[in-house]
Amino acid sequence: MNAFTGADGPVIGELAEKGVRWGAKGTMLPKQAPLAPPAAVSPTEWAHPDVGWGVVLPDRDDLSVLDKVRGTDAPQPIRELIEARGSAPILRYRADLGERKLARYFDDGRRQDPEIGLTPFGTGPGRLPLYLLICASPTEVPWRLQYSLNRRHHVGRLDLPEEGLANYVRALLSGWAGSRTNATSAVVWSVTGDSMTQKMDITIAQPLQATMTRDPELTITQLRGETATSEALISALVETAPGVVVTCSHGRTGPLEDIQAMRATLGLPVDASQTTLGLDQLRSWHPGGAVWYAQACCSAGSDDGTSFDGLLQPDSLADRVLRTVGTLGAKVAPLPTALLGAPEPLRAFIGHVEPTFDWTLLAQDTGQFLTTPLVEAIYPRLYRRSPVGFAFAEHYRGVGELYSKVAQARAGIDAMAGGAREEATYYRLTATDRESLVILGDPAVALAPLPSQR
Repeated sequence: MNAFTGADGPVIGELAEKGVRWGAKGTMLPKQAPLAPPAAVSPTEWAHPDVGWGVVLPDRDDLSVLDKVRGTDAPQPIRELIEARGSAPILRYRADLGERKLARYFDDGRRQDPEIGLTPFGTGPGRLPLYLLICASPTEVPWRLQYSLNRRHHVGRLDLPEEGLANYVRALLSGWAGSRTNATSAVVWSVTGDSMTQKMDITIAQPLQATMTRDPELTITQLRGETATSEALISALVETAPGVVVTCSHGRTGPLEDIQAMRATLGLPVDASQTTLGLDQLRSWHPGGAVWYAQACCSAGSDDGTSFDGLLQPDSLADRVLRTVGTLGAKVAPLPTALLGAPEPLRAFIGHVEPTFDWTLLAQDTGQFLTTPLVEAIYPRLYRRSPVGFAFAEHYRGVGELYSKVAQARAGIDAMAGGAREEATYYRLTATDRESLVILGDPAVALAPLPSQR
């Protein structure tokens, strides 16, 4: 045996005469619980306290701490939602914390400022919920905070008039009871009129249509090229009541000389005949329970100024579009506002803030598609009934990698490496464009089940 007595040499002994029977005798350890750690909680279980769902509101210095904890300043439908979800935690945006932290107040007067990106998930003190619903306009809680949170959290936003907000929360709490949506139906509408729309069609619409078509439970209505008209889209929506709608087109960003007209039609899809889809046309469709993904300029809204300042020639049309859209201020576009606040509202709308670029679709040196995370977010992840925020998580993870490449390229500039400036510009534009895709609606919603999932 492994023992040492001093100078007696190895400690050795033979088995006793009946030692071979020794193992069959004696007592056993009492039965006890296993000592292994508990099983990991799935990040799709947003109601679990180790994952968490919470609300982000703007902070107000005129409120007491107790009112901040209870969210007395939130619209009534949001207060009902917070209560229905177990008095969910309320986080506060403060301008002095920027996009680095959120403030959280407690009944005993304490305040914590958990770091975004470094704080463990959950609803308890010292944690941040993985799923966060911003209940404010982007003038009160800026888009930049949503971009920052998206790199690690699953984030949505509701910015609706009072009646529309009540419609959405009512449908959300009922699980879209009575929805007319057909879970087995989807519409993919893709304009191909120029180089930009052709790239969107090749990198998003066609791969998505191809992979969804292989699912025997789904019926895909594809409207592409010359058939991608406003009238055809409306007819498909009304006749098939799709659970998922995907549109790839230009988003309306004009007329440049009429700010009010631009504000009223910002981001609306432009069809094959260069006609803008009208909100009035959509009144014949009941969107209740559908999810709409819109690959288009400003489909989700605009910001105060532009993130691409100094990128383009000042006398170019593209630069004029960027700057003019930036004069509209931070706002949500009219299409998601109308559909999320409808009497039978959408579950979620996913679209871009500001104009979007083709560099985000294809790698400039190799032609590699950069849209695989977007395609896979819709199919299969949404159709696996993942929460919409979780479904798009891979897309947002790529933003951090792109910014790390920006840092590497800037180091190359310092080292006077050839091509480093061009690389820095490419990666910065791609990261900025990619992070401006946002979810509007509750990030925890999931599609209605397919027949095989019921």
